[in-house]
Amino acid sequence: MPNLLKADFEEARTVYKLSPRSAAALLRLCVQKLFIELGMGNVTIDTAIKSLVASGRLDIDLQQAADALRVIGNESVHPGTMDLKDDTQTAYALFEMLNYIVERTVTFPARAKALFDSLPDAKKEAIAKRDGTAA
Repeated sequence: MPNLLKADFEEARTVYKLSPRSAAALLRLCVQKLFIELGMGNVTIDTAIKSLVASGRLDIDLQQAADALRVIGNESVHPGTMDLKDDTQTAYALFEMLNYIVERTVTFPARAKALFDSLPDAKKEAIAKRDGTAA
């Protein structure tokens, strides 16, 4: 979990059984902060999702997870059609969705890069030549 989100994520974990609504709102905030971490700047979550999908950084699974967090998190604090007052199951699912998004956009790419970086330079140069990115 990126440091920018960690405190809000931990707070959501602390309150989720007492107030699933509060947890949902905090997890929505985590998504917004995650998108800042991913370089989207201070734009709406909706705009960030659209941009990340267009750039190929979010596939349909990630887009749907992010939109679920956005909509449910918004509904938890604004009068709307969803009532999360006692809905711990939905709040728990939001934790799963956030973890899934972080795994795919932050954790896995960092692991893949670290593994690739550990390859011998000659192998990385051969890959760059194959891909047409050699200097």
